[in-house]
Amino acid sequence: MTYSDENKSNSWALVTGSSGGIGLAFAEELAKKKKSIILVARNENRLVELSKKISQQYGVATKTVAADLSSLEGVNHLISETKELKVNLLINNAGKEESGSFLTLPPAEMLSSIALNCSAPLLLTHHLANKMASQGGGQILFISSIVAFQGVPLIANYAATKSYLLTFAEGIALELESQGVKISIAAPGFTKTNLAPHQNFESTPFKPLDAEFVAHYTLNKLGKRRLIIPGFINKVLFYLGKYLQSRRKNSQAFGKVFRLVLRDELAITDTAKVEQ
Repeated sequence: MTYSDENKSNSWALVTGSSGGIGLAFAEELAKKKKSIILVARNENRLVELSKKISQQYGVATKTVAADLSSLEGVNHLISETKELKVNLLINNAGKEESGSFLTLPPAEMLSSIALNCSAPLLLTHHLANKMASQGGGQILFISSIVAFQGVPLIANYAATKSYLLTFAEGIALELESQGVKISIAAPGFTKTNLAPHQNFESTPFKPLDAEFVAHYTLNKLGKRRLIIPGFINKVLFYLGKYLQSRRKNSQAFGKVFRLVLRDELAITDTAKVEQ
């Protein structure tokens, strides 16, 4: 089943960053539950391919919107393309990460991350929460991260954007609950995605979670918990930082982990410096 006018009365789930990784896993998990899906990402051809696959495999309505959500034009395009649809679940999943020494990272890349990771969820949430409140309620899920609870060397800007999502979501949750709009935050840890292809876990005790597990676990907890942390190790890290270690110690510990995880990428950067 593909998108058509008769599907306008359906209740839709909108998943940003749904061309791969956790976003795609969320879309497929929702399709299993017979939810109509709006797939959003930059790659239009990839979205069309996935839309056909999901609609045929699960028998659900799908709609694709190709948009770069790091730009205001992209956000406005998405809002315009979905204005006729009843969206009662928004999953703010799209995000990007730049890693490495802060002094070597291009400021434009970091500002782009802030736009995609923070500004886009803010704008989409403001728009759709208003619609949800007027139509009797809905749910909004923010994909934060286990790195959101402290500063993290080598991914300082990314961790900060995830902290913004966490704090922002906690704040509006108390405002919107009386309007029937439920807010949840997922804080996964290392997950098998294309977000950071240079990450290497061979010398660490961490095994990245499957995106399918993260999506399945999170959706099963949706509406039952405000903060959702998939994976045992991630829960340990959360409670360790919350109750046993100072924020400084926690930042130092995460910094050591990321120096190991990013050692291949850091080696590439160091080589480039030598060649210059």
